[in-house]
Amino acid sequence: MSKPSEYKMSEMWDKCAENFFVRSGTGLLSGAAVALVFFRGGMARTAVTSLATGFGAGVSYVECKLAFEHPEWKLAPFSFKKFSLPKMPVGDKKE
Repeated sequence: MSKPSEYKMSEMWDKCAENFFVRSGTGLLSGAAVALVFFRGGMARTAVTSLATGFGAGVSYVECKLAFEHPEWKLAPFSFKKFSLPKMPVGDKKE
């Protein structure tokens, strides 16, 4: 049985909100790192960080706009599972 259209729309908005926060956060962190390394003044650091955050939000806006205009296209999935660390063996150590 297929989902009602309001559930599909709600799911699309949820994905867009997640995409917005991930892209903006990525822009914020990368902009802050670049600003910290290359700039000394507080205003310059703020400007670079804000610009990078705006770029991330803009990319998210364009992706969501396209996702709403063309429902057959899917937003790029994001998963924290990609960033998990490998499990370290515990127990017997051969020395």
